[in-house]
Amino acid sequence: MPRIYSNYSDNDFSIVTNLAKELGFSLSAFQHYCVMLYADHKGNTSPITLLIQKMFQNLNNFKSGDTFIVSALLPSEWPSLSRSDKMTLAKQLSLHVKNNPSKYEVYKKTSGKTNIYRKK
Repeated sequence: MPRIYSNYSDNDFSIVTNLAKELGFSLSAFQHYCVMLYADHKGNTSPITLLIQKMFQNLNNFKSGDTFIVSALLPSEWPSLSRSDKMTLAKQLSLHVKNNPSKYEVYKKTSGKTNIYRKK
């Protein structure tokens, strides 16, 4: 997979690090996320942006009390996704659950550290 490297001033690096940590991203995943958000605002839609939208649309299909993991929200796409895309989707779902405690909760964590969520 192609890579792009970036250099930051100490101050900018601190800002990026704090924002990434706050959102639950690694630095490289956060940089990728930000670039793709910017690209989307310019009229270009990245595959990950579409997958995030579809993931949240599929989340609406679950009923109160249903449990799910991130891969259940994109069952046909999940096997062909890169590890990076899977991590981005998992982080986005985790943040969504954290920001919507009246609708979702972490039901339990499996031994492989997979979060099992429940819709309230």
